[in-house]
Amino acid sequence: MAVCTLAIPPDTEQVRVARLVATAAARRTGLPESWIDDVRLAVGEAVGRAVVRQQRAGTLSPVHVRLIDEDAGFAIEVADTAAGIGADDSTLALDLITGLVPSVHLVDQAGAGQVIRMEWSGDEATQDR
Repeated sequence: MAVCTLAIPPDTEQVRVARLVATAAARRTGLPESWIDDVRLAVGEAVGRAVVRQQRAGTLSPVHVRLIDEDAGFAIEVADTAAGIGADDSTLALDLITGLVPSVHLVDQAGAGQVIRMEWSGDEATQDR
């Protein structure tokens, strides 16, 4: 298993960096070319959502992006530290991510923000949609 970790400043201009790195990592893992745009869009939505959450929480802590090449496939985790910001109005971003990614998990970390885990399994990824 290979893991690449990025720490993105909570600035919307930095979302592009995460998209570019995720796209390159997805290609490197052998994800079908027809899925690369989905990776780019999903990561952009997830990181953009995390950046906005960080800004709303008033924290300068970076958004962490983990790109994971697993035996079973490819996964991306986007973590923020925006704890206690109240109601989350990012349902559109989550809906888009869910529509683009075969498996999505949103985990609340008690007092430490949220993690979105997006997964493309080897079986799903090897099939062209």
